[in-house]
Amino acid sequence: MQCTFARVSSGRCAPFLLSIHLLLSPAIAGAGETRGTGSPPAMTPTSAATVVNVSWLDVVRLVDQHPRLSAGKLEIDAARAGVNAAGAVPNPTLEATGGEGFERAGNGSRGEWNLTLSMPLGWIAQRRSKIDAARAGVDVAVAETESLRRDALLQLRTLFWSLADQQSAVAALDALQAQTSALVRTVKRRVEKGEARPVEATRVEIELEKVANELETARISLSSRQAELARWLTVPDGATIAVSAELDALPAAMDRATALARARATHPALAAVRAKTRTLEAEVSTQKMARVPAFSISGFATSELDRQAYGVGLNVDLPIWNWNSAGIAQAEARLSAARKQAASAALEIESEVIDAQAACRSSVATATRQKDKVVPLSATAASTMERTYELGEASLLEVIDARRTLLDSRRLYLSALAQAHVDCSRLDALAGEEG
Repeated sequence: MQCTFARVSSGRCAPFLLSIHLLLSPAIAGAGETRGTGSPPAMTPTSAATVVNVSWLDVVRLVDQHPRLSAGKLEIDAARAGVNAAGAVPNPTLEATGGEGFERAGNGSRGEWNLTLSMPLGWIAQRRSKIDAARAGVDVAVAETESLRRDALLQLRTLFWSLADQQSAVAALDALQAQTSALVRTVKRRVEKGEARPVEATRVEIELEKVANELETARISLSSRQAELARWLTVPDGATIAVSAELDALPAAMDRATALARARATHPALAAVRAKTRTLEAEVSTQKMARVPAFSISGFATSELDRQAYGVGLNVDLPIWNWNSAGIAQAEARLSAARKQAASAALEIESEVIDAQAACRSSVATATRQKDKVVPLSATAASTMERTYELGEASLLEVIDARRTLLDSRRLYLSALAQAHVDCSRLDALAGEEG
């Protein structure tokens, strides 16, 4: 997509209707085409500084460099290693003893030794459930990392559209400053001809200073947003970021049923609680299998003073006092609590989706009204007052007030546009949409 700032030189006397058009249709600074995955943000050298045009696809491609996501990927690696650890076969135990044996009658003696090799087998009963628990832990790590990714994308998307809003606001104020400068010259000519009082020239100069102050404030805010976004992106030091976005293109509000269905199917928070539930189900199985007596087999070789012996042995725990009833009850209680928490999480997500969908619809409707009704009416009023003033039938204060009303309408429209993009981005994030 391509967006460029439309600017009016302060030394050019543009017709008022043209300046109104500039106020109604400011574009976003920096021309840049959407680039495919794998290409860095485009850098456009200018006489003042290097401008880096960033599209939303650039942000999506670079979001995986977020430190939180890097940490999440390491957690996934750790969880996957835990699956191998849960399925590992324990090592056998070798016991060796040695000593000197003496005959009871006589002075004969010889060395004695004993070797015992034991292999535990009790782990076999619990191996499957422990592997299942570890695999569920991998799913938990994956879901939590995806949740972090969505949070990071929403944070960056909010910043992205805020920057687009600031770019448009600076463009609008820049155009208004040029128009006000033209009005200053017009009033001064009228004063020189005796068609207006000298105080009107002072009043319009004061208005020009107010616009200049607002423009400076908007530029500072724009610079702050640019620096904030630059911290998350790979851009050269001293470069200026300009987002390539169609701010005027209102997003489509997803209908509630579709949003709820997608959230139920794809939301990572729900996937995480389901995986945690599977972990606790596996823990219940592990606790139940713990009732199986632990046992091990062993082989031994013994060399004594008067004999040598070889054989095998069997060691078995005797579950007389403890059948692990308490451990099973604890695991089952935790599982029941996890199932209730999963149901609660589903309700919370659905409530968030309903709220986000309503906010998206409301913001889009507000921006549409501002665009179709409020801004055009304000532009017409400002244009009429300008022509009426030129004919000497309106006061300068009425012209200034009409221009202020137009500027306020344009600001409200830009804010409504940015809010619509942010609210609908929140809905898209809940529904698993990245575009």
